Amino acid sequence: MNTEQNEEHSTEEAILPGDMLRQAREKLGYSQKDVASRLRLRLSVVNDIEQNNFEQAQLATFTRGYVRSYAKFVGLNDAEVIARLDQLGHAPPQEQEMQSFSRRTKREAHDNRIMRLTWVLAILFIGLTGMWWWQSLQMAPETDVSASLEQSAQPLDESLAVGVTRQPSATTLSPDANPSEEASVVTTFGNEPVNPVDSLTANEPKAEFADSFTAPEPATETAPVDSADSLAAEMNNEVTDEQEIAAAASDLELSFTGDCWIEIRDANGKRLDSGIKKSGDVLKLDGDAPFRVVLGAPGVVTMSFKGEPVDLSRYPAGKVARLKLPQ
Repeated sequence: MNTEQNEEHSTEEAILPGDMLRQAREKLGYSQKDVASRLRLRLSVVNDIEQNNFEQAQLATFTRGYVRSYAKFVGLNDAEVIARLDQLGHAPPQEQEMQSFSRRTKREAHDNRIMRLTWVLAILFIGLTGMWWWQSLQMAPETDVSASLEQSAQPLDESLAVGVTRQPSATTLSPDANPSEEASVVTTFGNEPVNPVDSLTANEPKAEFADSFTAPEPATETAPVDSADSLAAEMNNEVTDEQEIAAAASDLELSFTGDCWIEIRDANGKRLDSGIKKSGDVLKLDGDAPFRVVLGAPGVVTMSFKGEPVDLSRYPAGKVARLKLPQ
C-alpha cells in the first residue's frame, strides 16, 4: 500500500508543465494549431512548451507569460503550472532596481558650469589682450611725436643763440668819438630796438688802426625792413586783385553751339535753370556749390567753372551727361 502511494507521488512529481498542458489540451480535443491560433503564438512556440524545451534567455521575458496563458486556455491552475516550471530551475527573474540618472545629470550640470567658466575666462583674456594691444598702438604715435619735437627744438635753440651772438652793432671805433655819444648808441635786432648798453670801449686803450673804420649808418639797417614791407604790400595787393577777379567771375558759365536740353541745380536742390538752349546762347549762373548739371547733348556745350574749363569730351555724343561740379 505504501509502495503504491510512493509511486503515485513520484509520478505526480515527475509530471512537467509541458506534459500537464499537453494532456489538458488533448482532453479538450484541441490541436497545437488551435492553441497557437487562439493565443496568437507561433506553432513552434507551442510545440517547445509541450516538449518542455524552455530557453533560459526567453524564459524571463516571454515563456512564463506563454505558459500562464496556455494554462488558462486549457482550464488548468496557472499558479500550479508556474510552480512546476520553477521546480525545473527556472526561477522568476529578480527585479532589478531602476538606476537613477540623477548622478549623470549632476555630472553633466557640473561639466556645463566648468565649460561656461572656461569660455568666460577665455573671452576675458582675449578682451584684455586686445585692449592692451590697442593702447600700445595709441601710445606709440604720441611717443614718436614727442621725440621728434624734442629733436626739432634743439636746432631751433641753437639757431636762436647763434643769431643773438651775431647781431649787428652800431658802435663806432673812431678814436675822436665822444664817449658820451658812444654810450648813447642804440643797437637794433631785427625791427625791435634794444635798450642802450654801456660802451665797452670807454676803459679800453684806443687802437691806432681804427682811424678809418666807422660803423655803418642806421639807414643801411632799416633798408631791408622797408623792402620787406613794400614786398608784403605788393603781395597783399595781388591777392586782393585775384579775389576781386574771382568774385566778378560767375560760378558756372555755359555756351552752346547747338540745341541742348539742360537742368542745373545747386547744393540746396534749387533749380537754377532748365529747358532747351539754342545755338549761340550763353548762360551764366551763380549759386551754392556743388552744382548738379544734366546735359542732353554734351557735344555742343562748352562749360567753365570758376573760370576753369570743364572737360566734356569723356561724355559720348548723343547721350545724356550727368556731372557734379566741383567734381
